[in-house]
Amino acid sequence: MFVKTYEPSSYVKYLFEVQGRITLDDFDEAQYKRLYSGYIGEKQFYERIKNCGGTKLWDLRLNYHGEVQYDFLVIHHGYLFHFDIKNFSGHYAFIDNNFVSEQNYVIKDPISQFKGAHIKLKQFCMKHNLDYKILSYAVFINPDFIVTGFNGHSHIIFHKDIDRIVNALIKPPNDVDISALTTLSKFHKKDSKHERIYYYPFQDMKKGIKCPSCKNFLRSFQNKERRIICECGRRVSKQEAVHIAFDTIALLKQSHVKTSEIVDFTGIGKTTIKKIMSKNYASIGKTCGKAYIASEHASFILKEKHDEYTYKIV
Repeated sequence: MFVKTYEPSSYVKYLFEVQGRITLDDFDEAQYKRLYSGYIGEKQFYERIKNCGGTKLWDLRLNYHGEVQYDFLVIHHGYLFHFDIKNFSGHYAFIDNNFVSEQNYVIKDPISQFKGAHIKLKQFCMKHNLDYKILSYAVFINPDFIVTGFNGHSHIIFHKDIDRIVNALIKPPNDVDISALTTLSKFHKKDSKHERIYYYPFQDMKKGIKCPSCKNFLRSFQNKERRIICECGRRVSKQEAVHIAFDTIALLKQSHVKTSEIVDFTGIGKTTIKKIMSKNYASIGKTCGKAYIASEHASFILKEKHDEYTYKIV
């Protein structure tokens, strides 16, 4: 079981939503590519181990003698495993403890990269009386990542080795291990002190909502359509689309949301939008100037056939 799963920071959440809507500056563009690649690698690892035994945590940032981040922590049979996920691809050569690509991109000594995080995790666990033997590994998850001249290392794992991890995690979670990872998760810092958000002009952005599953843009609703289907197969109802649009606009605009803006982002008629908004959101202003903000109880569950979706307002 997972005690905690991935929770994007405010910067990551904004950056992933604004991408594709407006031209990013060079810094944000580079950050997006790095962060998105990292997320995809972590998501792949999550999918591989989510149904395995052990007690698991995805995404932990601690402020402990400086900021330190952990991709995955897994407790199993008295061990606390730390997996640092790397999503690189292409051909690399092993030179002076570094992985060097054909384009001369250098992955500096991957072992030393997580040694500091490993030491801090041991110290943090000792401080909070979490008695586990801690082992840290760098996981190069991409099957297209190839290294020549490398004889292997006991703490470096490649894509072909992941089955070994999956097959080893067989012990069911217990209350002690759940409590341990719950304790760690309470110290999680959602936002990094190194991240700063540059807000782009909302009026210049491409309109539309993105698929909750694949994050590609969805087409607008047409006429009396009750739901639309993304190319990935994800179905989105009008009600869900309105909630997604509210979250999206509130995030991008950093302000209240108007009915007309949701119309522009979804293609859904004003009457339908107003019915949904009046039931789930607080309103400000009157008549033409009316807009919506998150209400005090702005979380809701939508039940559609056999699916249950939970949303929380930005």
